[in-house]
Amino acid sequence: MTLSERVKIAQELHDGIAQDLVALSYSLDLLLAESDTPAQTRIELRKMVFSVATMIEKVRTEIFNLRTGSPATLENSLRALLAESNSSAELRINQDDSDFSEEVRKELLAISRELLRNALKHSGASVIEISIEKSENGRTYTFKDNGSGIENLNAAGYGIRGIQERCLSIESELSVSSNELGTCYSIAIPS
Repeated sequence: MTLSERVKIAQELHDGIAQDLVALSYSLDLLLAESDTPAQTRIELRKMVFSVATMIEKVRTEIFNLRTGSPATLENSLRALLAESNSSAELRINQDDSDFSEEVRKELLAISRELLRNALKHSGASVIEISIEKSENGRTYTFKDNGSGIENLNAAGYGIRGIQERCLSIESELSVSSNELGTCYSIAIPS
């Protein structure tokens, strides 16, 4: 398949399925926001929101792969996201030779993309730093931005909940700290 054919398929995925999934996600968010939505229904809706977010991420990854012709790595995927966003934010990535399973790599990529989108959309960050380093019990993934911070960490949205769920799925622990100088997400990934 030629590059122009792959790009055409990527465009159709973006303009069709990806947009439909985003619209579905917004509709689910509206249902969650309704004050008369029963608690059990909210639990099920949150599960659906997470599933839809996972589908959106898969479609975006495939769109990226079609456009570039190569599998999405952490760095090239995030740089492509910056380019798509027309962002002038500086991205610094420092990672050791991490030998993660395919599942952990996929989850870290999805988490990184979500955090980058949040930083660009909400914090006004101009510098974003990602590092993956060895720790006593495995690896530590750190995402820092120099944005405006999160006013109320306890009221964090569905994106953070989704990240927490992704961390749990790879038996990792997420911690978040934030102030007016930026936000830091740290994920302890066991060996």
